[in-house]
Amino acid sequence: MKYTIIDFLEKNSQTKPNEVAFRFLNDKDLSPVSLTHSQLWHAVQVRAEQVRQQATPGECVLLLFPSGLDYVVTFYACLAAGVIAVPLYQPSKSSKVDRITKVAQSCNAKVALTITSEIDKINECFAHDATLQAQVKAVAVDALPEMGLYVNRELEFEQVAFLQYTSGSTGAPKGVMISHKNIIGNVTHLTETSVATDNDVFVNWLPLFHDLGLITAILWPVYLGTSSTLMSPATFVREPINWLQAIHDYKGTMCGAPNFAYNLCTKKVSDEAISKLDLSSWKVAYNAAEPVNADTLYAFSKRFAACGFDHNSFYPGYGMAEATVFITGVTRDEAPNIIICDKVALGEFKLQQTDAEKDGLTSKLVSCGFAERDHHVCIVDPNTKRELEDGFVGEVWFAGPSVASGYWGLDEISSEVFAQSYQKLNGEQSEPLYLRTGDLGLLKDNQIYITGRHKDLVIFQGKNHYPQDIELAASQAHPAVRSGYNAAFSVEEDGEEALVLVTELTREAFRKADYQEVSDSIRAHVYRECEAKVTEVVLLKPYSIPMTSSGKIQRKQAKANWQQGVLSPLFSAQLNALEDLHIAPENEIEEQIHAIWCNHLEAEQVSVEAKFYQVGGDSISAIEIAAEVKKAFVELELEERDLLEKDSVRAMADYVTLMRNFVTPTAKTTDEGVLVL
Repeated sequence: MKYTIIDFLEKNSQTKPNEVAFRFLNDKDLSPVSLTHSQLWHAVQVRAEQVRQQATPGECVLLLFPSGLDYVVTFYACLAAGVIAVPLYQPSKSSKVDRITKVAQSCNAKVALTITSEIDKINECFAHDATLQAQVKAVAVDALPEMGLYVNRELEFEQVAFLQYTSGSTGAPKGVMISHKNIIGNVTHLTETSVATDNDVFVNWLPLFHDLGLITAILWPVYLGTSSTLMSPATFVREPINWLQAIHDYKGTMCGAPNFAYNLCTKKVSDEAISKLDLSSWKVAYNAAEPVNADTLYAFSKRFAACGFDHNSFYPGYGMAEATVFITGVTRDEAPNIIICDKVALGEFKLQQTDAEKDGLTSKLVSCGFAERDHHVCIVDPNTKRELEDGFVGEVWFAGPSVASGYWGLDEISSEVFAQSYQKLNGEQSEPLYLRTGDLGLLKDNQIYITGRHKDLVIFQGKNHYPQDIELAASQAHPAVRSGYNAAFSVEEDGEEALVLVTELTREAFRKADYQEVSDSIRAHVYRECEAKVTEVVLLKPYSIPMTSSGKIQRKQAKANWQQGVLSPLFSAQLNALEDLHIAPENEIEEQIHAIWCNHLEAEQVSVEAKFYQVGGDSISAIEIAAEVKKAFVELELEERDLLEKDSVRAMADYVTLMRNFVTPTAKTTDEGVLVL
């Protein structure tokens, strides 16, 4: 018999009814609210009946929840009812609604589920888009009357359980169809490679709409029958110690995040906090969703060794939504394999190992492990579709029960990515079962090393950005920009990815345009549309960007030209080049907020009128700044969402001043409860 994840949910309620299944830590004080396995199963059945009243089996429903137990219950309720769940981020600004509209149109969703505390905000966001407002009705499921219990007992192993939407180039989202078979295949694969058991304890802050968070924080723990402790991403970003403290408190063993999160912990957690931590329980620290950096592993291990963290706990992994999430992982309790190789040889698609690092001449590659049992990974020449020998760089291909069947409603695109066949080294043709990942890598000693991205993706703080989306936003940013003649690419800066955008100006504008204004407009529009921080904007004369004979942008050549300094720019604007524009604070509130900005942006000075995107802001620093400003003016009970919408020191200070003028201080009482007037 083939069991679905709903069967495991029900089994846990019978075999360990009183053990905690999920625990969510409050954003303010980390106080927990939890559900046992029996409580979870009951709540899922109640909500499944409520979901069934809103949508029929096979229909798609958007999930627009903040992180929390309601998200967990509703996601499982959709699966239990046979309704296709579509996890999405919770919108907070009208500028983010466009993607929700495109997803709703893609899957023909008629209903968006949320909770009472968020329904007004979501309806307000929907009001900015007539198409979305007409098509999708937002429903607060916690306000619906209880109608009894329900579970669809006719779930099929091959049927779609949920859609995991990827970014998609040029703004067209693609919904990966994840079946019940894929879920069980992937969590089984994860369990075998990591040697996980029901004694493992999960502690996570990852976004629950993201494939890594959804699988490792919600689905995998239920498969194992263990507990999962959750907190919101904002809780982690505000104070990275919160994640580590939760691992300490709940003896977490299975906890992970993208590479940037480990960097954040290394930089932000104080010596005093470390002295009070015990991380010895942490046995699997998976690092995935963006390139794994060897220096990050060493730095984190060194920083937290004093509180019991073992370097051998690091578990670099590789995966993608099209494979449910997980493709390969390393051996548990063994130090990650790291090799030093010649950069020139790597650029020629072959491995040439060296004994020592040489500045600018070598690269460190971290092994992302191997595939287990029913899964298979191989390296294929993307042009000839022939298997490559170990040590040669090619496209990573993957097969197994974790691989999705395709993209929702996009048969032609799916046929180019899924169910592919290649010629083996022995000349035979493989079965047409393989997923083309679009990533470049090599095999050595049966372990995979990811070397780059065939499809030019830019990955920043765990989020994928298609260069086409960034280039489109740049084209729309200012009339002086020559539409369609932009190249976006990533470079390494201090061990992390940074985004460079080279763009041509029109023939009419390149001699007379205000270059700083154009650069600022590009940076602002890209940040607003793509939530991507552009580290450097390079303005060029017309016909400067290399093109193919068919008129396509050559991003790799544009990057090479930039690196070699042969672009002859009209103007180059880097984030740290704004000191001459400094405007000082004019009052005490501006001074306080200015100090907070400088601290989190690691800048000596920031003009109070400089826009957030101009001075190197990103989603991490935005949350940190908003949280600290809220704390600095705690008596005003400021909303972080409102603070996040203020894009300069002055705008934030003006908002605080306004609130101070209108908010009456809380009345005090004596010990007997009598009001002091």
